[in-house]
Amino acid sequence: MSEASFLLGNTLKKQNEILTELLDNILKQRDALKEGRHADLQTLMSGLRHVSVRCQAIETKRAHVAEELADALGCEATVSGILGAMPEDAEGRVLIQEESKKLVQIVQRLKIEMSLISRLMDEARSLNEMLISEWQKLSLKAMGGMGLGTFDAKI
Repeated sequence: MSEASFLLGNTLKKQNEILTELLDNILKQRDALKEGRHADLQTLMSGLRHVSVRCQAIETKRAHVAEELADALGCEATVSGILGAMPEDAEGRVLIQEESKKLVQIVQRLKIEMSLISRLMDEARSLNEMLISEWQKLSLKAMGGMGLGTFDAKI
């Protein structure tokens, strides 16, 4: 059981590292949006896809390891269930506790940042739509209703 508990603790630790990378990428995206560096967004989105695949893989591993440990302990495959079934002095218990607390904090920050970036993207889209509409109105007024693409060469 101690091997399985260390495996779960180390898996949680790795998951925290990957989610921290994800958070860093999202923070960079937010800054790029705020600063109007739209060219950087494509590179950041590519990095986000790469990290997302790693997030899914480590989540699958964590769920599998937690299920195996929970089966051995005869409890639910949740951190609270596993810790509740483990003896207080069990090896790996402290690692699981510490890493699961970090995981909750990282997930909370990710939720906040995802909400912020979603709002920034909505604002950017709205601003772009408004600018396009205004440019279309201005171009029609400037051309006297003739449309774009006309040129008068009279001197």
